[in-house]
Amino acid sequence: MRLLLRSAFRPTPEGAKTSLYAATVPDLPGGSYVVPDGPLQLRGEPVLRSREHALQDATTAHRLWTLSERLTGVHYPVPAHTPPRS
Repeated sequence: MRLLLRSAFRPTPEGAKTSLYAATVPDLPGGSYVVPDGPLQLRGEPVLRSREHALQDATTAHRLWTLSERLTGVHYPVPAHTPPRS
């Protein structure tokens, strides 16, 4: 179990690297996707990805936005938009 945990999870400073990179790198394009560059995007140095299918998935993004608003009770005055059907 210990080996599994050590291989799947990183120590806090390592785990924070990707988020800190995304929050502090100058001129990072909006909508960027930053992930660790290692196997299964679990470990490694932060890198910018642009060809991920998830970045183009408007239907799932809309569902996530709606769910997030419902669960947090925070609503933003964003114009209603019906995503295209996939």
